[in-house]
Amino acid sequence: MYEQRGRRCNVCTGCGRCPGVRPGISVIMKHVRKAEVLPIPDRDGRRLVTVDIGTTTIAMQLYGEDGRVKDSFACVNPQTGYGADVLSRIRRAEQEEAARDMGTMVREVLGRGFERFRKLLSEGESLFAVIAANTTMVYLLMGYDPRELGRAPFHATYLEGGEISVAGTSCVIFPGLSAFVGGDIVAGIHACGMAEKEERMLLVDLGTNGEMVLGNKNGLIACATAAGPAFEGGVNSGVWGSDMISILARLKKEGLLDDTGLIAEPYFETGIRIGDVRVTQEAVRAIQLAKGAVRAGIEILAKQAGIGFEDIDKVVLAGGFGYYLDPEAAAGIGLLPPELAGKTVTGGNTALAGALRLGREILVTGTYPKLPGCDAKVINLAEIAEFKERYIGYLNL
Repeated sequence: MYEQRGRRCNVCTGCGRCPGVRPGISVIMKHVRKAEVLPIPDRDGRRLVTVDIGTTTIAMQLYGEDGRVKDSFACVNPQTGYGADVLSRIRRAEQEEAARDMGTMVREVLGRGFERFRKLLSEGESLFAVIAANTTMVYLLMGYDPRELGRAPFHATYLEGGEISVAGTSCVIFPGLSAFVGGDIVAGIHACGMAEKEERMLLVDLGTNGEMVLGNKNGLIACATAAGPAFEGGVNSGVWGSDMISILARLKKEGLLDDTGLIAEPYFETGIRIGDVRVTQEAVRAIQLAKGAVRAGIEILAKQAGIGFEDIDKVVLAGGFGYYLDPEAAAGIGLLPPELAGKTVTGGNTALAGALRLGREILVTGTYPKLPGCDAKVINLAEIAEFKERYIGYLNL
């Protein structure tokens, strides 16, 4: 069903079946929302498909009328041939042919998934999809010109979401918040119920981009940072970012890595081999750059919200990275504030979970509900003077 590395899926769908998930931590529907399977009736016989179009991967799930997953489909986003991150693809999309090609690539992947799912339908049934994606992915899918997303002031004209037909399937697209905080994060907010609860949550979704949202029903504040490939194994190929976090915490504890991230001699030139993994100085630096930005972002969110870390009730770690991240190791190298290490839960794929919730609401009620959280305040970290200082300060491990 999935392409795997070391028995772990490349694409997290939040199913909870991957081995090695830390004890006591489960998926979003158990820890963040009530763990129950609700039916998805529809008088027109439409069956729900949830879709997460990520920068690196694309994941799809088919649900039956009983509310259970009937099948899943996942693959690497073929747009990676145009660049590993959204900025690379925005630059390539300045060429109209490349922009059209990237849109076609994703529609073809969705078409393959829909074709697979249709084989499981009964007579009279059809597919209905809810898509969660970052803003750049939405622009390329819909055929919008994404160049404005890569130029200051990074304005996004098209954030309202919308509808599209792909390979004969009607699709609804989550609205976004800004150029770099997209519909996948709005879906995560919806999955967690962040905008409906007194409980104050911090949602952290770390992949090629790092997005964070803090708040509760009284208000939400969000930001995004550039994480690069560090959290997705792009530096040490085949090694999960969460595993690298644990390895670096261990090396630091054993004195083989100092606070500045320097690997001790005689390993500086060759790297340190731990089992099948060779930790290089390049890999360490990549993690440092990514984690420094994330930690600084978390602190600024809390400051902008006027709260301390003690006021945060729960930290939801989204995606495959969050499944395996050891919070103590993350705090040990400075990725998470120590005060938050004991408050973390695994969210699984919150984009798919949010799409499930919205899709059920649409099919059951026959209307598109008003999504709470779409009025979240988005801050641009680059415009905040203290971000650079905090970022540099947290480069150390």
